[in-house]
Formats: sequence, C-alpha cells, structure tokens
Amino acid sequence: MGCTLSSQANNVSDKVLGSNPASKAKNQSNTSSSTSSASLTPDQIVAALQERGWQAEIVTEFSLLNEMVDVDPQGILKCVDGRGSDNTQFCGPKMPGGIYAIAHNRGVTTLEGLKQITKEVASKGHVPSVHGDHSSDMLGCGFFKLWVTGRFDDMGYPRPQFDADQGAKAVENAGGVIEMHHGSHAEKVVYINLVENKTLEPDEDDQRFIVDGWAAGKFGLDVPKFLIAAAATVEMLGGPKKAKIVIPSISPAQIAEALQGRGWDAEIVTDASMAGQLVDVRPEGILKCVDGRGSDNTRMGGPKMPGGIYAIAHNRGVTSIEGLKQITKEVASKGHLPSVHGDHSSDMLGCGFFKLWVTGRFDDMGYPRPQFDADQGANAVKDAGGIIEMHHGSHTEKVVYINLLANKTLEPNENDQRFIVDGWAADKFGLDVPKFLIAAAATVEMLGGPKNAKIVVPSITPPQIVSALRGRGWKASIVKASTMSSELKRVDPQGILKCVDGRGSDNTQFGGPKMPGGIYAIAHNRGVTTLEGLKDITREVASKGHVPSVHGDHSSDMLGCGFFKLWLTGRFDDMGYPRPEFDADQGALAVRAAGGVIEMHHGSHEEKVVYINLVSGMTLEPNEHDQRFIVDGWAASKFGLDVVKFLVAAAATVEMLGGPKKAKIVIP
Repeated sequence: MGCTLSSQANNVSDKVLGSNPASKAKNQSNTSSSTSSASLTPDQIVAALQERGWQAEIVTEFSLLNEMVDVDPQGILKCVDGRGSDNTQFCGPKMPGGIYAIAHNRGVTTLEGLKQITKEVASKGHVPSVHGDHSSDMLGCGFFKLWVTGRFDDMGYPRPQFDADQGAKAVENAGGVIEMHHGSHAEKVVYINLVENKTLEPDEDDQRFIVDGWAAGKFGLDVPKFLIAAAATVEMLGGPKKAKIVIPSISPAQIAEALQGRGWDAEIVTDASMAGQLVDVRPEGILKCVDGRGSDNTRMGGPKMPGGIYAIAHNRGVTSIEGLKQITKEVASKGHLPSVHGDHSSDMLGCGFFKLWVTGRFDDMGYPRPQFDADQGANAVKDAGGIIEMHHGSHTEKVVYINLLANKTLEPNENDQRFIVDGWAADKFGLDVPKFLIAAAATVEMLGGPKNAKIVVPSITPPQIVSALRGRGWKASIVKASTMSSELKRVDPQGILKCVDGRGSDNTQFGGPKMPGGIYAIAHNRGVTTLEGLKDITREVASKGHVPSVHGDHSSDMLGCGFFKLWLTGRFDDMGYPRPEFDADQGALAVRAAGGVIEMHHGSHEEKVVYINLVSGMTLEPNEHDQRFIVDGWAASKFGLDVVKFLVAAAATVEMLGGPKKAKIVIP
C-alpha cells in the first residue's frame, strides 16, 4: 500500500518518532546494508554529477508513486536503454548493458566468466539478459560497443575477450535471454534509483535511462565505479546530462507506527472510504494552513501545510524576509496561490504554527527562529503576490488527516473541524518529508490538538494495477498523460456517463466518464439490484454533473450491452455480485424515467486495447474506426465505489467478452 521502505525502515521511523536528530532524510538514504559503507550518499552522487556538468537533483519514491514497481522474478535484468523492445518483462533491475555491467565492473572478460555471471543472476532471482537492436544486431548495445572498442580503457577496464555475438550466445547458452531494441534513442533524463527492490519501466514514447543503483550493491559491485561508468556511458553516447536520484520515502505504515509511538491513535484509510470528501487541487485554491477553523477565504481547493507557506520556510531553515518572498514566488510558479494567516482574536499571531516557531518552541528540534515577526511576514508574503487569510472561531478539530494522494486535498468545514496535512505537497516542494511530518505532529501536540490521525492512501496504485493485470495474463503498461495530450479531453457536463464500449453510437456526446455498462457499473459495484435503486443512481449521477446513460445495440436491443448481459445471466455470481431484479428493457425504462439517456451502439467489437484512465476529470473519446475500451478509473472514486472491485470487474468483463488482454494505464 503506497510507497515502501526496506532496509531504511528503522532509520526513517526513528526520525519521525523524534529519537534521532532531524537531519536531512536524503543524507540518511543509502540503498542497503550491503552498500552502506562503500556506497556514495545521494548528495555525493549529485555533487559528482554536477562536477561533470550534469543537472542533478534528489527526488523521493513518493514523487514516483504512480510509476515505481516492485521487482518481479519474471522481469529481465536488462539494459538501462529506454527504447522500445521485443521483450515486455520490464520489471527486473536495470544496469548498463544488462548483465554486462556486472562483468565490466568486476573485470570479467572471458566467456566462461560471463556464463558464470549469467547463472549467478538467475540464482539471485532475476532473468539475466543482454541485448542488441534491429539496426546493428548484437552491437546495438551502446554500452557493450563502448567496452569492446576500448572506450573504457583509460578508466582501467580491460576489454572483453569476446565479440557481441559470442557474448550473446554465451548468455543464451547459460540460460539467459536476448532482447532486441528498436527505434532511435530519445531519452530525456537518467533515473538513478536507490530504492531497493523497486524499479521503473521503460516507455518508448517517453524515453528515459533507468539505472538501478541498488542492484550494484546486491551483486557486490564497486558502487562508485558502477555509477561513474553509467554516467560516462551516457556522456559518450550523447545522452542527456540530466539526472534524478530516487531515494526511499517513508511509507504510510511507518507514519502510522511512528505516530502510535508518540501516543497517537493512527490508522490508514483509502481514498474509497473518503468518497465525496477528496477534491482535485485547483489552481485558484490557496496553499493554506492546516487549521480547521472558519475563514474569510472560500478558495479551499489548494494544498494544506502547517502555517501555509511558512511550512516550506520552516523545513528549509529559511528565516529571512527575502527568503520568504522567494518562497512566495516559487509557490506561485508551481501553480498555487501562496498564503499565510492570522485570526480575528490575535491578528497575525493567530497562526499557531508561526507562533510556536517565532517563540522558539521548535528550538530543540534544530529549527532556527524567523528573523521577522508575524506582521512583517504577512506583509512580505502580500508584497510578493501572496494572500493573507483570516480565521475565526475556536479550535475544535477532532482528527488529523495526513493525505498522501498527490494533487488531491480535503476542504475544511468549520462546523466539523479537522486538521488537514497534504503530505504529498511536502514532496512537491522538495522538503524533508519526515521532518515535515514530525513538525506537523509536534504542532498539533503543542497546541493541544487531537492525537488522532487518518493517513489517506490510494486504494490501488498504477503499478499495482499493472501487476494485477499481468497476473491475469495481460500485457499492461503505464503511460503518462503528457504523451496523450492530443487525445485526453476534459470531461464535459453535456457528455454522457457512458459504457466503455468502443463501437459506433447514435450519441455524439462522448465527453462524459466511461464505466462498464454506463451507470450499471455503479449499481453493480454497490450491489444495487432494484429498479428504484437504479433510479436513485440515475438522479445521483445527474446531481454530480454528468448525464446518466445505459445502452443497447442495433442487433440485440437493450441486451446489446455486454456488461449488463453478463450481470443478468449470472456470470458475476462467483465474484459475489447479486443479479439485477430487472431485465434490460426494464432497466432502460427506469433510467429514462429518472432523467437518463439511452444510447444505441452499432457495428462489431474490434477493440484493440483497454485504456484505464486515472487522470481525474479527463477522459478519452471512442472512435469506431480505431476501437478501444475506455475505463475512467477515477470516476469509481468519485462515486464512492470499491475501486479494486471496480477494476477487477472491468478486467473480467473484457476477458469474458473475448476482448484484448492489453491495457494502458494513463497517469497524470
């Protein structure tokens, strides 16, 4: 659930508990016990790359929650190459040249030695591989070509005593796999991943080099040499001198455990349990304080952090007016309205977080006090383009929500108060997340707030969807919305909430969400089987800004909806779904009577792929000449459905109807 830590769990949990000094998390993030003494720290990697003329930054796995996958034993230990491939088992570790990286690092130059490495990789739970490409055959691996032609000679690496074809045959004979790449190199960035037993998967339409630094430790390599060789490879091949070093984040379970260690009640809840409460972050919403009281501001759709933008200054140790102005401008540049606040009883000292900071209550945690008072801070924020919010009333918060869903937030309700901490926002602004959470917890404690927390996590992450589909025999991959910008459309209130069916239709209002069977998906997921319940759902969909619909087709009338036919005839019985108490015609009449629309499809099913779209408020539109199933996964959350059950039912529907077992999961 969410992002995880392996060998760093104790270190990070101790930091959140406050038993260790609150030093920079990134400086604590070595990749495994096997490499901690010999490896470079993330800061040292950044410094070394910058000395070579690279742009380099540290990011946490939390920022890649939608993309990082668990390493799978079926995945090949493959090259870092970002191009397309004839192999789809991408969930193994990535090293330059695949297993050639191990031989290169150890100075192994013989075919016999290469065979031994192949067997060693298999014995450690990975599928060994090397690769070529369709234009240069086995010399299509740039890393091997550099090695065999002596480009690493001046770095002290002896050349292999075999050519590319001999190497490939030796690997294959010892049980390894030969992968063939296609297309041109168009990588834009190099990911150096230090999160143990996690990896990223290549996307030929949005290429990146992926170097799993933790894997060097697993195979006992000289990690600094491994990383230098990887950087030199990119440079010699003319690749991008831009790197992101991925380090572990704290997991939801660790947050809960750490808070419990401070005497809190803490539990993990999913977004499905928060239906109707989580909202998309909006650019017109202010980045505001976590304070749950009433406000003179109504633009509550921005991220929530202790003290508003003061949280950023506090975490970074910024104490000057000039620094605060720079943060104000930075927040605006990242698409949010910066703010700080006071209240009607204490003016600008009405922000409890700032009052604790300026009066030295964070001194023993290592935070320097601001060099400005509350009025000076507010004036600086306002001068730099920010907003001053004024709260009113007394604190009566009952719970602290720590929200880990990126670009989602909760909105305060002065009549049912809660503290709202958008943990994901700390990562967006490059803050030390454990320190941020310590400070948030300490703030609540020092202000006498409720020691009761709910950590909000996704019901299921995109990598988990990929893994589950592959477990059902599907081909599945993650694609970014940016690669589909010409196809993704903002949901239109005039568009019908329609079936995922990709065939032609007598309706052209395709700008609504797509769910199996249209609104039948909602009834199915909730176990609603009556006509009256179906009418209520029809009205609910309309009240939430969509045009409700179900459909038939020109050959089978209202039984032309495959999803409804499966439901009605009991094909979902073994999954625990009760059958509807109405037939297809009765269902359609009920939907129409409650204000819904009946759509009629035509033609045959020729869908080639299933798009599972997780970009909230966006959809794809069907094209009868290039058919695809379109499942708007975000809509399941909007209607408070069990998202996992919804997706399983969607996959089962495609399978039972003989559709394509090929999926693309679209992420923001």
